Amino acid sequence: MDVRRENVNDIYPSKGVYDSKGVQLAGATWSPDGSTIAFGAGAAFSDHAVEAQIAIMKPDGSGFRTITSQHANAALPSWSPDGKRLVYRVAGAEEGLRIVNVEDGKITQLTTGYDDFPGWSPKGDLIAATSFRDGDFEIYTIRPDGTGIKRLTHDHGNNAHGAWSADGEWYIFSSGRMGWKDEGMLCSGDQPYADLFAMRAEGRICAN
Repeated sequence: MDVRRENVNDIYPSKGVYDSKGVQLAGATWSPDGSTIAFGAGAAFSDHAVEAQIAIMKPDGSGFRTITSQHANAALPSWSPDGKRLVYRVAGAEEGLRIVNVEDGKITQLTTGYDDFPGWSPKGDLIAATSFRDGDFEIYTIRPDGTGIKRLTHDHGNNAHGAWSADGEWYIFSSGRMGWKDEGMLCSGDQPYADLFAMRAEGRICAN
């Protein structure tokens, strides 16, 4: 079937939600109740030296507002199960994970190192993220109050881009621990797009 550019939307219909007016929007994620979308607004991935903020809006594109105002590059938000808070990463002028209260914009510092790709467990008890704190990209968990940081992966390959299962019992992530296969590397650096691994929430690898 010959699908040409001009008729792609007829076959795969989509709807514009918000006109960013030239601002880069990325890392969108639905709130648990489906009423709100959170995302990074600004050059969140192309340049960590550029300021970017976390923003929210309704699914129809209305109600847009930024909920952070830091002199850093904020991106990759993840909702708490009750939909009242978001965890996200900052880079550039600041580094680490932050938690923002959606209603009043109050920000709590969670970590200060090179931490990325945060994900709030559906159980609400843990936040998982990739960290470079031990000289390698490994998966860690931390409690939302900043205590109990725990390293879950221990290998020489980069581990990142993880996601929780719906019940919060499993965590799946990509890893370069078994070496590169046929995948091409991104020009921005070595990304661990090689194999997928699943582990229990406490860090026990069970499948690949």
